[in-house]
Amino acid sequence: MNKSMIVHEFKMMMKNKKNVLFIIALVSLILSYCLLVLPAKETPDSFDAEEMKLDIKNLEAVSQGMIARGGTGTGGFTGAAAFANNMYSQKVQSRMVNAFEDDNLNRFIRLRMKGFDYSTEVVGRDWMLISGAPYPGLDQGRNASITNLRYQGYLDANIPVTYEMIEQKTALQTIVNFLLGTTAFMVLFCAIYFSSDMLSKDRQHRTILQGLPIGWYRLINVKSMVAFFYTLLILFGLLLLAVIIISIQNGFGSFKLSVPITIPSTQPDDYFGYRFSEYDTISMAKFLLLALGIIPILIYLFIRLNAILSLLFKNSWIVLMVSTLLLFSERIYYSRTLTELFGIEISNMPQTYFDFGRVISGEKYYLVQLEAITYGKGIIVLLSTILVLEATLFVVSRVVSKRRFYRKAA
Repeated sequence: MNKSMIVHEFKMMMKNKKNVLFIIALVSLILSYCLLVLPAKETPDSFDAEEMKLDIKNLEAVSQGMIARGGTGTGGFTGAAAFANNMYSQKVQSRMVNAFEDDNLNRFIRLRMKGFDYSTEVVGRDWMLISGAPYPGLDQGRNASITNLRYQGYLDANIPVTYEMIEQKTALQTIVNFLLGTTAFMVLFCAIYFSSDMLSKDRQHRTILQGLPIGWYRLINVKSMVAFFYTLLILFGLLLLAVIIISIQNGFGSFKLSVPITIPSTQPDDYFGYRFSEYDTISMAKFLLLALGIIPILIYLFIRLNAILSLLFKNSWIVLMVSTLLLFSERIYYSRTLTELFGIEISNMPQTYFDFGRVISGEKYYLVQLEAITYGKGIIVLLSTILVLEATLFVVSRVVSKRRFYRKAA
């Protein structure tokens, strides 16, 4: 009976018009991004040789002006050697352009790491970073540090470096950046959307009132399991589609490449109440494995939450809205200086770990300077939340019986 029920439920989800239309929309978004947006996109790592040549000419003009007025020494008040710095910048940037045009990308990376090209202002594109940042200068310094670590990772990986790799446009880099950004919420929203009507859709059929030879709680578990594996299957299919298209255009990338992470300071002392972070790297393979460890937990959490909400509200659209609101609930109270909510440390709240990519990279810890926010604790908090949801679902399924749930459909 269980096998037949599982097959039946899976077919129902596959044929569900709501799900089919949503999948078509997701495929359209992926195709649009991979074929139209990504090829024309300029990332913070893109390089314009012609623009840098203009910068070099400007530096040369400034240097000639300094020579003409005899201003090649050091500043009287600051002691800064502006002329020497300009000449050094010209040399580095000229060699950078030559290395780029000669396709000597390893040399290009080494020159770029000297800091005369990469702009740390890109941190301004992130809503979490600019939301009341108490130390904006540290944000810029952190961005420069993790960029240099990523560039060094290209050299240490001992693989051929491509310009697409530098721009972070290979398939693996695109997937990792997707998981590191706010766009990762789309993964969890898929679970919410697909499971929002797993119970309520049956209320449209009067024959369901005759009952099935299966217990109510058991039936809910079967539907939850089908929704769980259906979501994973769809996500895997969408991932495979994106990887194939991007790999054809920009290459697959390498699992050896580094993903910079932020970790708490290993030094016991702080500075005026602030502990400076430290930086390290993990391989893309490890990052993706950690993501694969937490994503199924989060998907299962939202599916069981939807089961509870379905029993309470009996309406798929209300379930969808409430779950989505909970998914983005952190934005309501988020602040770079907030570490507690209603007297509870936010590291003990499950919504802190919905942004799982930032948790893995350590950015979530850095944003609020709360060292308790770690991947390991996130797993514990989420599993504890699931246990609470399981107990709640068991109780609610007893209160809202099958007959009571389907009563108004008759």
